[in-house]
Amino acid sequence: MAVEALWRYKLRTFLSVLGVILGVAAVIAMMSVVDGARGEALKQVEALGLDNVVARNRGITSQESMNLVPVGLRAGDAERLLNLVPQAKAVSPLVERYLPLSHSGRGVMTRVLGVDSNYQSILRLRIERGRFLAPPDDRNMAHVCAVGASLARILFGYQDPLSQSVRIGADYYTVVGIVAEQGGGVQALGTLAGRDLGRTVLVPLSALLGRSVDIDPFQRVDEIWLQARDGERVEEVGSLMRHSLSILHNGVPDVDVVVPRELLAQRYRTQRTFSVVVGSVAVLTLLVGGIGIMNIMLTSVIERTTEIGIRRAVGATRKDVTAQFLAESLLMTLGGGALGIALGTAVSWGITAYAGWTTRVSPLAVFLGFFVSFLVGLFFGLYPAVKAAGLDPVDAVRYE
Repeated sequence: MAVEALWRYKLRTFLSVLGVILGVAAVIAMMSVVDGARGEALKQVEALGLDNVVARNRGITSQESMNLVPVGLRAGDAERLLNLVPQAKAVSPLVERYLPLSHSGRGVMTRVLGVDSNYQSILRLRIERGRFLAPPDDRNMAHVCAVGASLARILFGYQDPLSQSVRIGADYYTVVGIVAEQGGGVQALGTLAGRDLGRTVLVPLSALLGRSVDIDPFQRVDEIWLQARDGERVEEVGSLMRHSLSILHNGVPDVDVVVPRELLAQRYRTQRTFSVVVGSVAVLTLLVGGIGIMNIMLTSVIERTTEIGIRRAVGATRKDVTAQFLAESLLMTLGGGALGIALGTAVSWGITAYAGWTTRVSPLAVFLGFFVSFLVGLFFGLYPAVKAAGLDPVDAVRYE
């Protein structure tokens, strides 16, 4: 009977349910974007290392430069930090260059990183073939390199890259290892730019700079990566690193210290704000939809007063009438919820396809969509159902 009554006025029923459809679709789309962004942020920060701290050179403003002499990070700072920061487990200076890379007539411009052997353990790099840079390579200024897997396929095709000679800038290097794909290239995250190591060449720091750290510890470097022994204390390690670098650089504020774990927390706080704003819009849409359904149900009670009176006269109880009108309300909201879930899923796929954002429709989002639809139908349908059940049978039959 509930289905027949709703089907009798198809357009009115659809327009009444439209608010619920849009509200549930907004909830599904919002949760899919938030879940996708959370997973992407976690993936990015895990690639940077939740137990890592990074120091980077920063520019000095014109007003500061009048009174301060910028120092910047030096290669020798890495060893000093290892001694000054109690929780430091490993440290590696880093120099970044964009240089031409060529082999057998094939050439590309690529990112070249000068690092030491600790960089592998700090970023947990997996070597697909061969080996990574070793401590003797840096001490001896060996012209060896580890090439990212994607870059190796571009440069060597189906050839075996190991022991092959490549030209980086003006110098020749021997390939000793292939760095495996890290999974879902890392993109810029906050103030810390992640690097797609699949398209990067890693060489000993001394070979790229032209002098070893032992000979010239004052060589400028771009970054210093430090790994903490305890990932839960990485914020404390970051504070100690800032203080130590301030002392080493005579108080000159020429270095930024970035803690990936703090970036993750900041990203989550931003996402929570976004969730509250979009969630409020979705809740308002659901409330408007629910009020519309209540209005239509009250109108339906008035239109069907005679029908209600006849049902009561032939033996239907108040509970039967309440159940009938409550069933109509729940059918509208649950049907609207199902359509809203489908629409929200389609919207999330569209966001991924056209905006390039990572989205994920979780089972929790689907369950929440159905649950919210049920609550809206129950809450806004209960009053019209009770009002219908409270009609006097005699007066209802004679109603015109």
